[in-house]
Amino acid sequence: MKPLLKICGNHDERDVETVIHSETDYLGFVFVPSKRQVTIEMVEKWLAKWPNRKQKMVALFVNESVDVIKDVVETLPIDVVQCHGNESPEDLKELKKHLPCPIWKVIHAKDDALFYMRQFKGLVDGYIVDCKVEGHWGGTGQTFDWEMIPAFLAEGKAQNVKVMIAGGVSPDNIDKLVSYQPDGIDISSGVESNGRKDRHKIEQIVERMTHK
Repeated sequence: MKPLLKICGNHDERDVETVIHSETDYLGFVFVPSKRQVTIEMVEKWLAKWPNRKQKMVALFVNESVDVIKDVVETLPIDVVQCHGNESPEDLKELKKHLPCPIWKVIHAKDDALFYMRQFKGLVDGYIVDCKVEGHWGGTGQTFDWEMIPAFLAEGKAQNVKVMIAGGVSPDNIDKLVSYQPDGIDISSGVESNGRKDRHKIEQIVERMTHK
């Protein structure tokens, strides 16, 4: 079965248009101070132009308050909230009480990652495994050791939730990643040219994911 595909870090109208007209499953927005940060007003304006889009919307936050996350989810048509920081199981329990939508937790691939992942059993609806680079929460274009992927997928299966892989994924290495059969793939800078989403690169990704 083809993995799900999420294109994250869309930060202008052209990005949104490019992704909406692709065979992508999820359209991601970053509500965190960064070069790809967006606001509720920006996203509202962009999405109004494509009311019949087929992609689900993902809102990404880092160690954010429940009130701020609720405000975004109640104002925009958000389908999934992605917690990309070092949120604790207690934080997620509290957040879950206030949200009508699924929550995905990012796990940064390091030595204690599986132990950390197990703390969220029953609290989240999916995981994204990403590379942790000092001073960044994501979007660095760097990969982690993909030999770790089977262990993450096995833990996701044990918890009965999907595991997506992020961090440095591009048309150059998508074939290798797909060979691990992840549940999904999350890409940001890997499908950009000059800081903007590139239709051709997204098409390459989709084609290689489909024909594996």
